[in-house]
Amino acid sequence: MRKKGTWLVRQVEGRFSREVPALTPFYAISRKNGKNGKNSKNGKNAGPGLALRDGSRVVVIGGGIAGSAFTRKLLWLTAKEGLNVEVVLVNSTSCNYCGGLVTELSMGALEVLYGLGIPRDLILSHIDNCVYVNAEGSESVEVNFPLVSVLRTSRFGYQGFDDSFKERVLLGMEDQASRLRMVEPTIVTDVTPIAPPGPGRFRITLSRRVKDGLERETLDVDLVVMATGLKSLNTPMFRKFKEITGYKDPPVMDASVTEVDTSRAVYNRLEHQILLVDRIIPHCMVALIPKAKNWLTVTSLEKVLTVEDVEKVFAHPAIKEYIDLAEPTTSLRCGRICRANVFTGHAKNLCGDGWVVLGDLTGYGRVLKDGYFAALYGARLAAATAVYHGISGKDFERHYCRPIRRIARDNRVGMLLFKFNSRLSVRRWFRRWLLAAIKNEKQKNPYGGPVHSAFRALTTGVLSYKWITGLFVVGLAGYLARWPWTGRTSSAGWNGSKDGPGKRRLMKQGLRAERGAGYPGDSGADIHMEEGRK
Repeated sequence: MRKKGTWLVRQVEGRFSREVPALTPFYAISRKNGKNGKNSKNGKNAGPGLALRDGSRVVVIGGGIAGSAFTRKLLWLTAKEGLNVEVVLVNSTSCNYCGGLVTELSMGALEVLYGLGIPRDLILSHIDNCVYVNAEGSESVEVNFPLVSVLRTSRFGYQGFDDSFKERVLLGMEDQASRLRMVEPTIVTDVTPIAPPGPGRFRITLSRRVKDGLERETLDVDLVVMATGLKSLNTPMFRKFKEITGYKDPPVMDASVTEVDTSRAVYNRLEHQILLVDRIIPHCMVALIPKAKNWLTVTSLEKVLTVEDVEKVFAHPAIKEYIDLAEPTTSLRCGRICRANVFTGHAKNLCGDGWVVLGDLTGYGRVLKDGYFAALYGARLAAATAVYHGISGKDFERHYCRPIRRIARDNRVGMLLFKFNSRLSVRRWFRRWLLAAIKNEKQKNPYGGPVHSAFRALTTGVLSYKWITGLFVVGLAGYLARWPWTGRTSSAGWNGSKDGPGKRRLMKQGLRAERGAGYPGDSGADIHMEEGRK
């Protein structure tokens, strides 16, 4: 950790940055010695169909990051314990969202939990600075731990992060290839429980296109792992899955993503910095993320952008300071803006006898962020639970659901922060107050103070929302307290001119906002923006 900024910033960023959780004790338990009782190798204490045994079949539905991570970990653990289990990974080839940022926390989880890194050819750019933009202007904030910009799925001649993981599932475990079967492009059309349970607990129907039409295949499986992502919530297969299991969707907000070709820009000064655009589009947070040369990802939260919205963003004077692109909607790489969903809370009933849900479907990652890390961490917990404890609902509830709930306990604070920012950002005095506080901190220290630290954490996710809220409170309140002595030139719009209602009234409004915990919300605009440092 670089020693920059004030004492408070150094202490908070140094001591309370989030880390990859230590491996849990069940990794030290061996099925062979039978100490865990229920799932000893001979399975004496396991109920019918509630433990993985030699010959068990596991179907993983979804070949994204969560499904691939579970598959790799399950194959590794079962090989370690001498357990012969067949794993079927079913994946469709529908386009996944293009935007993606991988941060140090996710990179650390990938290396520590799965023994994999990020190939260099996947990295499109490194992000080391973010610029906060609102209707009153902009201020930049240095990112202490650069983020890596990637694609999620392979498009535009570049390989995607999710696709790369799927292709490396067996890396270093090539001798286990006979136990893995990848079926793609294929969709699951039906999931039906077998009553009474026999060799399997569920019957899965697969459907794939062949020259003569559709080819169907039926599999009886002991464990169904659902990792299809939020895009599948309204498919017929998933609606039936919810009916038979009792799974309940997480609450979601509207979002969107598109890719822009910037080769026709008059100038492009973004380079390695993100623009976080706050409410220039009413009730909407937008992010502009530079990727490879002449390439920009545009994402939004709370609203699906229209072509008029994109035009308005690029036409704004604060944006034109960094990039001048006329008619940006004619430069969309796919020719369209894709709708997305972002979970804002957790799902219910994530597991049962012989089934478990992973990834974004759980809603138990860090809200508005953490997609990659949450998927990697949750997949490891679920795979270890299946091998070392069992595949009953009680096993998954205790050893999978409880731990992932712990990493999301401050999500309520995060959503409150986001909602308060949504309400206060329509107030001109608040927008100016926030920008003035950022500028004032930078004048004292290029690395900034508490407000800078809060924005860094919103971008990289290295601090909890509780700490982020605290930093905003300290930074904004501290600036307000020092304002009479800092000079009016550093706080444009606070001088009682026609631009504002007067100094005394503004200060009273600011104090009321502070007491009401009305501080800026999450500025992360990418659905899958991840934590990390480098």
